[in-house]
Amino acid sequence: MRARAVAIILNDATNDSAEVLLMLRRKQGRAYATLPGGGIEDGETPAQACVREVLEEVNLTVTVGPPLLVLENIGNLEHYFRAQVQSGEMRLGDGPEAIRSSDDNWYSPQWVPLTQLEGVNLVPERARELVREVAGSSSLQHD
Repeated sequence: MRARAVAIILNDATNDSAEVLLMLRRKQGRAYATLPGGGIEDGETPAQACVREVLEEVNLTVTVGPPLLVLENIGNLEHYFRAQVQSGEMRLGDGPEAIRSSDDNWYSPQWVPLTQLEGVNLVPERARELVREVAGSSSLQHD
């Protein structure tokens, strides 16, 4: 089973204009979105992998709080973290996503208002619920 680290990054989580950072994807004609994240490398903790993956994918330096959830998803063991942006300008990073990006396989990081989350094909489905839980619970937010 492959281990992955996944970040939930909220922007302005204290009011109705809150947004979540998603990676919008199109692959083989299928449009969907994921939370930033990726594989845990040998010698890395899940938290370290989460920080590295966010930088590689969306060019942001983050800090992460304690793990929120570990979820089994299609052969992956996914470790979810609440992440806080420390620095950087959000764009497609310089990692593997930028190298693999093509007309039929593209990546586009976007801030998506939580009010529009239901209209996004976010996978896995449990991620949508977790984003809403994190946005609605100050006890889960990381300082």
